[in-house]
Amino acid sequence: MNIRQGARAGMLALALCVLAACGGGGGGGDEGGTPPPASGGGGGGTPTAPKPPAPYPDIPATNADAARFLTQATFGPTATEIARLKQIGYKRWIDEQLAQTPTLMLPHLQQLVANGVTTPTPQHRRNYWLWQAANAPDQLRMRMAFALSEIMVVSDREVADGNATVFRIADYQDTLARGAFGSYRALLEKVSVHPAMGYFLSHVGNRKADPRRNITPDENYGREVMQLFSIGLVKRNKDFSPVLDANGQTIPTYDEQVVSAMARVFTGWTYAGQTDAQFGRGDNTSYAPMECHTAFHDDQPKQIFDGIVVSEGNNCVASMGKTLDALANHSNTAPFISRQLIQRFVTSNPSPQYVERVANVWTTSTGDMGKVIRAILLDTEARMPPTDASYGKPREPLVKLATLWRAFDAKYVPSAMGEVKFAFSNAGDLANSLQQDSQRAPSVFNFFEPDYRLPAADGVQGMFAPEFQILTEATYLSMLNQHDSLVWNNAAAAPTATTNAPYLDLSKLTTLAEANDHAGMVQQVNLLMFHGALSNANAQAMVSMLDRLATAKDSAANRAKSLVLLAMASPEFAIQR
Repeated sequence: MNIRQGARAGMLALALCVLAACGGGGGGGDEGGTPPPASGGGGGGTPTAPKPPAPYPDIPATNADAARFLTQATFGPTATEIARLKQIGYKRWIDEQLAQTPTLMLPHLQQLVANGVTTPTPQHRRNYWLWQAANAPDQLRMRMAFALSEIMVVSDREVADGNATVFRIADYQDTLARGAFGSYRALLEKVSVHPAMGYFLSHVGNRKADPRRNITPDENYGREVMQLFSIGLVKRNKDFSPVLDANGQTIPTYDEQVVSAMARVFTGWTYAGQTDAQFGRGDNTSYAPMECHTAFHDDQPKQIFDGIVVSEGNNCVASMGKTLDALANHSNTAPFISRQLIQRFVTSNPSPQYVERVANVWTTSTGDMGKVIRAILLDTEARMPPTDASYGKPREPLVKLATLWRAFDAKYVPSAMGEVKFAFSNAGDLANSLQQDSQRAPSVFNFFEPDYRLPAADGVQGMFAPEFQILTEATYLSMLNQHDSLVWNNAAAAPTATTNAPYLDLSKLTTLAEANDHAGMVQQVNLLMFHGALSNANAQAMVSMLDRLATAKDSAANRAKSLVLLAMASPEFAIQR
């Protein structure tokens, strides 16, 4: 395994082979192989129906129970949060998180300008977001906004001038954060008129048809607001199972005529402050909501899905409002979005009953996202120990990195002007090494799709495991190389304003290593990185590796780093259960 040149690479390869040979946590430790999700990470075609929900205590019974909840609800557990959660319980913790003030990106970039940074870049935004994901107090809101950003996707990848539009992307990110616990209908409207979305899905400057000039309304947003942001492609029951017709076939939610009508709904919108004469002119700097120009809106009746007719004349605000009401109130929207949120927080293969319970909360609360995320995290299937091998989800690359920083109380000192502009390898664009970076998806379909399944033999449909869509032999190695650079090259002393990367506080592990308490080292890593779920076999494999390194006279600091890197590379860390 060519992770780094020299003995350290050989040591890690040997450790991975030892870990795989133990048979715990799912194997997959062969050189560069994709770790299979045998320890969780997605289920088979039809999840096993769970037993009726059983009550569980509001106060976590153990540190491991608390860490498991925090693994789902935050960017990773910390010792401090584990202790607090055990003191106040799940419900109060969620209450406190719902009341937290949002951490915002745009004010930070504006402050950089005030401090003398003449041209903030996308790296400023992406690095600041990632650092806040690891440190901000509003962890649940940041996780929710992150999840929503993977449903209502915009990307700085498809922007002609990234520096000019950095404020617009930041404001879009802030829009999701502010709306993370509010009405989904209200958020859908804010997204629809945001210029970042208008540019990304090309409905900014969308005009009514003009056959003489060969102009037809752009269908991009009209299609995706249905397919991806609300009702999906086929009609669904409350538990997300497809509604079938008399012949046992799925029933489409819309057809091309509906897409054409939806395109006409979203005509007449352009950047704020433009006159009719400027309608649709490019503007990379605007981040104010788009404005309606009635002269360019299709004023004829439009028959959209389910036979609904939108007939609001040339009032594009009213046309859009009626359409978004219909999308938000559609019976598909609750299970369609609820299932994706469950996938982002808890498990890739939720049972139909789990989806239905959450969708019922969505329906009775009229899409109150605060109540929806509470239902997701407090559901029995989220809180009770998993018994089905299909249970769990692959950890997202950015979540893995933030989890590392949170577990070991990472420290970083911004520049004198307040810049969080990491200088470690690939820090400018983690999509190169981790296949994921903030608001940088390759398309509107995100980095991975919610219906991606693992390959299976004999034509059988495999388990849903969306995050594994970006995991190959090559990307597994690039991710591990990135983790290696952040763990092994960790600074030997507290950081300064010139330190390239956040400094991991491995002092507790190092102290245990100095005492040759290798089991104690693994126990600490087990709680903070595996929420206490590391198998006995793999825990023993880690202890054995540390014993060998000690026999070879490797330093206590190196043993601490080796353990953390091996934990990051392990199959069990790849899967959140």
